Amino acid sequence: MTTTPSPIAPPGPAAAPDAQALADVGVLLTRAGLTVREPETALLAAGYEAQNAGVALLYAVSEARYVDPALRFRADARIVDWAD
Repeated sequence: MTTTPSPIAPPGPAAAPDAQALADVGVLLTRAGLTVREPETALLAAGYEAQNAGVALLYAVSEARYVDPALRFRADARIVDWAD
């Protein structure tokens, strides 16, 4: 027997997302080409403010301003044995 999974709700009382968060999440979902039902959009919008604040904090660390956070594949890289 297969059941449709329900969206995972955050713990605690559900806060109603504000209109700006709903608009921002709607734009992001549209740009990503995703079609999401209204309850799921509201759930995403409810956590959007906290998520957005967390991302802003990542950029607030002045020491990490010019650090490249991405791992990159380099075709010319050589494997060096550290045992030598």
